[in-house]
Amino acid sequence: MGNKSGYNIYEAKTRLSELVEKASRGEKVILMNRGEPVAMIVPFRPARRARKLGFLKGKGRLLAGWDKPIEDFADYQ
Repeated sequence: MGNKSGYNIYEAKTRLSELVEKASRGEKVILMNRGEPVAMIVPFRPARRARKLGFLKGKGRLLAGWDKPIEDFADYQ
């Protein structure tokens, strides 16, 4: 029967809904065949899309003189 080390294939087939629910709560559900671990049911996590560089290009502008030194900090140069 199911225990901390895993569930045999027959038991997993008969209790699939329960095991999927456990996995969705973050529990590790290991499937065993003849006492050896062969698979694991894990929660689905959608892949994160890669960030595309330059996606804001042309969406804003810098004011003239944005890079001039600030007078308040002139003593620190």
